Amino acid sequence: MVFRWIFIPWMQQELDAYKDCINNTRKCRDRNKVLPHGIPELVHTSPGDYGALDFKVMVQPAAVDHVREIYIKHAHPVFELVPPALGGFLEECYDALGRPPIDCKSAWGVYRALLSVIRQCAEIPAILESIDVNSIPDADVEVPLLD
Repeated sequence: MVFRWIFIPWMQQELDAYKDCINNTRKCRDRNKVLPHGIPELVHTSPGDYGALDFKVMVQPAAVDHVREIYIKHAHPVFELVPPALGGFLEECYDALGRPPIDCKSAWGVYRALLSVIRQCAEIPAILESIDVNSIPDADVEVPLLD
């Protein structure tokens, strides 16, 4: 769980930075390419400026919000990185470390240091006992299909 708490947010941050870099950088010209040339984000926002047609299907944000309200349960455990009791405890331990920044060079060191701090805490068994095992999503549980 500590690994998930450290590495998943860091990896998401790296993926977001990569996406921003790729979408905002001009690609090398390829004369065999039929699609528009240019910075992908600009081509997406104004395709007419690049000699392309705009085939986007515009969906109102209110419609997306409505569908989310119907089909997504925000309190579902799948949306929690770790159980809340453990998450609060990990935050306290991370604070005790001085909240070091997590990046490519420091992630593994922060993980090991956080594990060391956790092992020194006497309250960890109580926190682990407070976690409801039945609330953790099981990969074998069948999800009903929508009609």
